[in-house]
Amino acid sequence: MSREVLEIVEKMDKKELKTQLALQCAPLLTGIKLSNLLTVARDHAEEVERLFRDTDITVHTLYQTEQRMTLLLFREKELLAYLNRKEVKETMELFGYQTLRLIDIFEKLCARYQKYMSDHQSFPHELGLLLGYPVEDVLGFIENEGRNYLYSGYWKVYGNVAKARKTFEGYNAAKEEAIRLISAGMEITEYVMYAKVLQSA
Repeated sequence: MSREVLEIVEKMDKKELKTQLALQCAPLLTGIKLSNLLTVARDHAEEVERLFRDTDITVHTLYQTEQRMTLLLFREKELLAYLNRKEVKETMELFGYQTLRLIDIFEKLCARYQKYMSDHQSFPHELGLLLGYPVEDVLGFIENEGRNYLYSGYWKVYGNVAKARKTFEGYNAAKEEAIRLISAGMEITEYVMYAKVLQSA
């Protein structure tokens, strides 16, 4: 992040939902990423649902405790298109997913994530695919147990470094823009619509 944006972030209320959305989900809000995780205080649940009710962004609860919750925010059309790519579909099958119906995927994923968080069982690496990570990087992470990566940013890269760097640069630019506009008073719903107009221009 640039010094200017870091200074803006310092002045923002970190507990405010729109600040957390700008910091955690800017690539999704901007329309350049198909999904993002959002971890917030549990009392933000209704506000998150309300914010995205009239947008093309869907909210699914992945895990929650009495204080915190982890949500998967995604654009359904883009997510399904990604999951239906041949190499992604085959990898999801390796993880035990015989159907790409989101309701079935989330049922299994949530159960596995719950066991990971509560019982320290193995991490459900299929979550990387649901976040749009390249198959080669998800499999590379598993095979190397998180080591020997070629580059690290929003995820650990084992394949195409140049492409990943370009992607990460786009995500960083989206975050900076979201922080600037939201700190200046733009609401999340306005920002989503603003980004959609820019994408279609």
